Amino acid sequence: MDARITKEETALLMSLTPSRHAQRVEEIRLAAIRARDEAIGRAIRNAVTGFFRALRSIASFIITYPQRRAVFEQLNALSDRELADIGLTRGDLARVFDADFAKTRELAAKPATGTAMPMTAANSNVAVAKAA
Repeated sequence: MDARITKEETALLMSLTPSRHAQRVEEIRLAAIRARDEAIGRAIRNAVTGFFRALRSIASFIITYPQRRAVFEQLNALSDRELADIGLTRGDLARVFDADFAKTRELAAKPATGTAMPMTAANSNVAVAKAA
């Protein structure tokens, strides 16, 4: 038996066209491959972006640490009364540099609708003056 293909057999094989069903299956297969490749590309892109975002965050933390530490030490050196004057308590000092601390403070400072109360310093004598 000869394993070689003759010219006539090659011409016969080349003239065969796949059926419509086979063409549709091939289109679906190629579309699935494209979708898989795009999903892998997005996942790699997101992973690399997240990695560099984390590196930038770490670098920013390291660069700003001396300044944040100096501010913390200055605030810690204040008396409780001086902290109250600027609207802080000693317990707030550990959270001063949290990202959501300022937002929480702003929401807490906003009065409820219809009950607007003026903001006064903690050591203000306004309450004493009104009581007298």
